[in-house]
Amino acid sequence: MRAACLLLLLAAAAAALPGAAAQRRRVLTDDNFEHTTQAATGQTTGVWFVSFCSPSARACKDLGGPWEELGRELLQAQPPAFLSTVDPHASPALAKRFGISTLPTLLLFRDHKMYRFNGRLTPDDDPKAALRSFVEGGYAGVAAQEVPPPPSPLDWLVKGGQAKLAAVQRALETQDVPALAQALLPLLLVCLLAILLLLASSMSRRKAKRE
Repeated sequence: MRAACLLLLLAAAAAALPGAAAQRRRVLTDDNFEHTTQAATGQTTGVWFVSFCSPSARACKDLGGPWEELGRELLQAQPPAFLSTVDPHASPALAKRFGISTLPTLLLFRDHKMYRFNGRLTPDDDPKAALRSFVEGGYAGVAAQEVPPPPSPLDWLVKGGQAKLAAVQRALETQDVPALAQALLPLLLVCLLAILLLLASSMSRRKAKRE
């Protein structure tokens, strides 16, 4: 009975380790990438080798078997390396953040840096051996890059505003009145909200002075 309880406690402790929990999340997305890897915070949760691959791409299908085998093997290494996959079509923010233009693109995250795998990955070249060699030291032969930070809410607002302004310009150039009205409406609402907030703040200050 005591032995069974001890085994259960050890299993629970292993599952609670950041690496073990993260490794169960084999597919990374826009929503969980940064939380899982902490790649841009300077507190990386370990060595992460990430494949940006689409399930429908032939090259990605050919890589699937060797990638899974290597993932199981490197999980037992010291220190362990976590292999995960990102579908760039399902996670466009990550694809844009890391400049993914070809599939597969393989990025290694370690020591607060990012390394791009640039070797060959054909079945005749033993892709698993090539990838293992890269993770275990071959990465030092390529230029280390800074990890691009995740976009902030301010970036989202700026990009949204730029897109709206571009839509307004196109509507003015083409004299498309309905499109112009559709593009201007959100901007007018934002301006109205800002004016209301300023008025509310001013009234609060005046009330505070009278009291």
